[in-house]
Amino acid sequence: MGRTTSFYALREALAQPGCAVCRLTNIVTERYLDNLLWENVNDPGLRRAIRRARGFCREHARKLARPGASLGIAIISRDVLQDVLKSMEDARLRRPSGSLSLRRVRERSKATGATAGMPSLVVRLSPQTECPACIQAAKMEEVYLVTLLDHFLGDDGLMEAYGRGDGLCLPHFRQLLARVRDEALFEALVSVQRVIWERLTDQLSEIIRKSDYRFLDEPWGEEGDAWLRAIAVLAGSDQG
Repeated sequence: MGRTTSFYALREALAQPGCAVCRLTNIVTERYLDNLLWENVNDPGLRRAIRRARGFCREHARKLARPGASLGIAIISRDVLQDVLKSMEDARLRRPSGSLSLRRVRERSKATGATAGMPSLVVRLSPQTECPACIQAAKMEEVYLVTLLDHFLGDDGLMEAYGRGDGLCLPHFRQLLARVRDEALFEALVSVQRVIWERLTDQLSEIIRKSDYRFLDEPWGEEGDAWLRAIAVLAGSDQG
């Protein structure tokens, strides 16, 4: 099977600390946001998608804040807020039907998470589609996961590089295994990732051991930042 750009990107990322797919996806997302702010901020189709998404999710909204981005962010935010304000025109608090008991009104409000009589406005203010940056990230995650599966085994495959590094975080490893249909590939992935996480678990045990007053004088080794790496393994990383 021919090598692709994503193959070489994966091989390089596997040699770096942390989850390779997190790293590559974050790099691609940063480029996407850069292109949005400095090249595509006035693209009609993209602006429409951002309006429908009511802006970006919390994670990607924070990533928008970067030096020199004030104009692009102002243009995008004003566009979204103008659409939000338009949705709020003629909004009225409709009184619940007289046939509904007070108890039923309260039950309905609790179930919808909205004030009784306001569901239509809540819907209009809610995102109508997913965060555009999340959509882009998901597309690239799929590319890298499929590439990893296609090139894991075999001559000059990625298994050796995978085993030497940190492999994948738990969320991406789950996504990877869900795509596997070959038993040998499944067993190879589980075996290699198991060794990686056993190594990390041993390092966490060392942190716990050296935190005992009897061993406080022992110098720290590679386990020193294992607690930070464990957070990224279990939740994924937003660092490129």
